[in-house]
Amino acid sequence: MKKSTNIIGLKDMHPMQVKALMDFVGTAVELAAHTQEREIVSDVEAMADELVRLFGGNGVRVTIEHDCEGDTGYPPLLH
Repeated sequence: MKKSTNIIGLKDMHPMQVKALMDFVGTAVELAAHTQEREIVSDVEAMADELVRLFGGNGVRVTIEHDCEGDTGYPPLLH
């Protein structure tokens, strides 16, 4: 006998839930960038990508740009 499974996707969620999830993902990536450790950023990117895809989203990709104007004391910019 096959069990019925209810699956919730981003399209089924309230806009405030989607925003909260995306804010959480963004904060996690920002915190990873502050470590300035490429492996940590890659790990967080992979986990965030999987989480967003599990809810039916397109995934997450992190691009790091370095400040060419000099060291500002801030981590690289994320996009």
